[in-house]
Amino acid sequence: MITDEETFPVVRDNGFWGVGVKGIPASFDEMVAENIRRPNKPYFKMLADVLGTRPGDLAFLYERGKGFHGVYKIKSMPFFDPAPIGCVDSTWPIRVEIECVHYFPHPVPEDRLFSSRDGESRFWVWFYRKIQGARGLNTINPEAAEGLLELLVKVNGNAADGLWNFASYPSMNKTEIKLPLDQDGMVCCEDVLRAWLVANIDKPDRLDLREIFGPVEDLEWFANNVPYHVSRKNIDLLCFHSNMKYTGFPLRYRFTVVELKRGTAKADDVSQLLRYSRWVAGRLADGEVETVQPVLIAYRFAKGAKLKAQNTEFNERGIWFYRYCVTDGDIRLEKT
Repeated sequence: MITDEETFPVVRDNGFWGVGVKGIPASFDEMVAENIRRPNKPYFKMLADVLGTRPGDLAFLYERGKGFHGVYKIKSMPFFDPAPIGCVDSTWPIRVEIECVHYFPHPVPEDRLFSSRDGESRFWVWFYRKIQGARGLNTINPEAAEGLLELLVKVNGNAADGLWNFASYPSMNKTEIKLPLDQDGMVCCEDVLRAWLVANIDKPDRLDLREIFGPVEDLEWFANNVPYHVSRKNIDLLCFHSNMKYTGFPLRYRFTVVELKRGTAKADDVSQLLRYSRWVAGRLADGEVETVQPVLIAYRFAKGAKLKAQNTEFNERGIWFYRYCVTDGDIRLEKT
């Protein structure tokens, strides 16, 4: 979660973090309407990022020019609130409450992340994200979170727990975040589809999502817009699946790579999904292509897309095709 010298003490001491841009509308409905009218606005992208958080998730505050502060955890579901708090004004209305778990007074300098031989392999998400340009909220992989915890201990020795007073979030003017799904058929833009997926991916009663993403208890980690190598491209959705049911220790047994298309998926989209999946197999899965599941989700599929998938060898399961449709204010997915 990105902060700077001025905003870091405000969010730390008031139990929240937020994201936005200059000129963002002061009401949630106005923000949604403006992004629909002007698709180049980043509001839905920001919603997708914060909707990927869950109460209890570990969080680190990155202060520009200083480093990573910790350790915090997410305390609430995301909400919209333009209330000014300290120097954080209405330009940060997309918010989430946080609380301090262990307070380490000294941050981890960014260069410490890559000072060891395994730094790039552990912090690959942050490394590639920095090349592309950091977003307000950056989901880091489990190995990176573990590495940051270790570095905070190495830098500080012990946490200063109990020596600092942190207030609860002071505003009561919260608006629930609801995605614009009031028109049946296609979503208004691809970012809304991605935001809906990360918001609902771990719902146990959604059989269509369980068919794609497996048991909720095995969903180790997921993130949207994951930076892909140094190409400045992003994987729409990447998931790690693990369990210790049979081994007695956590075993990461599957990687799900998802490519999204608002309208028609074509042969080029299949090719792109396969490039992402091969990279995941080589970079994250130790070359085990059978542990990688490519999934293409779109409103419809061109014949060329299906033909491309049929004529391409990746693994025995091949690419899964799922059609989405907005129906009665929700999204449904069906395998094709």
